[in-house]
Order: sequence, then C-alpha cells, then structure tokens
Amino acid sequence: MRKLWGIVGGVLLFGCRREIPLPAYEDGLSLFPLERGRTWIYEVRETTYTTTGAEPKLYFLRMRIDTPVIDAYGRLSFYVVWDTAPSLTADWGFFHVGLAYRDSSQAELWENNRRLLLLRFPLSPELRWNRYEYTDLPPESCRYLNTDTIYRVGGREFPRSCIVLRRADTVGILRKAFFYEVYARTVGLIHRYERLDVYDLRSNGTLTRSTDSYHRELRLVQP
Repeated sequence: MRKLWGIVGGVLLFGCRREIPLPAYEDGLSLFPLERGRTWIYEVRETTYTTTGAEPKLYFLRMRIDTPVIDAYGRLSFYVVWDTAPSLTADWGFFHVGLAYRDSSQAELWENNRRLLLLRFPLSPELRWNRYEYTDLPPESCRYLNTDTIYRVGGREFPRSCIVLRRADTVGILRKAFFYEVYARTVGLIHRYERLDVYDLRSNGTLTRSTDSYHRELRLVQP
C-alpha cells in the first residue's frame, strides 16, 4: 500500500509540474536606428595629456548615415560620414568615414578601420560582449547597466534609455578606466563618456600622468 501511494504521489508531482516561461526581452533594435540620411550632432569635450600638461578641446561632431553598401562579409551596411566644426555656426570639415551594420543580434560600427561591436540584442541584463571582439585589441567587456531609464543630457530628457557600461574601473593601480554609453530608443547614441587615467612610476617613487591618458565626452545636441 505504501508503495502504491508513492507511485501515485510521483505521478501527481510530475503531472502537475509547471514549465516556467523564459522572460520575453525587447529586441532593442530601435536603439541603433539605421537609415540613409539620418544625422546626429554631438558636442565633444576632449582632454589629452602631453609632456607639458593637459590640452582641453571643445568642438562639434556630425555623424551622418550615407549610402547603402554591401560590405566585405556580403551584408547590407551603410557608409557613415563624420564631420567636425569648431562651432555650430561654422562650416563643417570632413573628418573620416566608416560603416554601420545592424541585424537582429548585434549592432556594429567600423570606425578608424576597426570593427566595433557596440550592442547585442535582444535587450537583457544578462548579456555580455566584447567591444573589440573582431580586432586584435585587448578585450573590453560590455553589459547593459540599465535597459529602461530616464536619462538627462544637455538639458534634455530621454525616456526609456539604455546605459551600456563598457569597462569597470578595476584595471590596476597604474591604470584606471571608466567608459559608458547611453542609447535612447528611436534616437540612438545620446551620450558617451570615456576617461582613461594612466600613470608612470618615477624612480623617486612618485606617480606621473602618462600621455596615454585622455578624457572624452560626447553629448547629443541635435536632433
């Protein structure tokens, strides 16, 4: 009798087991809008370090999606053209050109002859990826710090934005880095912050900032 009840209990246990559905994540493709003619203008504040000290710069960067093209992998991509100007009222001067690509699993940008893996889809806090996966550069880990938040930049408010943490500040006592990007749905990149502090150890035991150090920030001003 006890054996019979054990069998019945097992049938009831497994017969009533529920499958927990996997979470349905948003595809996130609207974070990287990609159509010909779309243009973004950023205010760029940049500080580089030389042997004589810090050199701050302020200029504007225009990024424009141009002609569609089939890339070296046979994929439909778009030329991206960057121009710079010292102010919004000055003439734009050509800076450089690259390629942009997006599919259902990732968004890529070719810039300075490097293939960068900017975003992975669908949106999930568990996602991890290497920004430099397709290069010979040291890995740079990326993850979504927040996938749906209100973000304010340049006096404007962008609802439902995503924050991508590119590198944690844990790379060693002589090298400190903190990089992040913010993308808004249907808008694209709205803020990029990069700070790399590299120090050299002098013979007398003191630290001096290396010329590899830099600070760069892009803030969307248009659209």
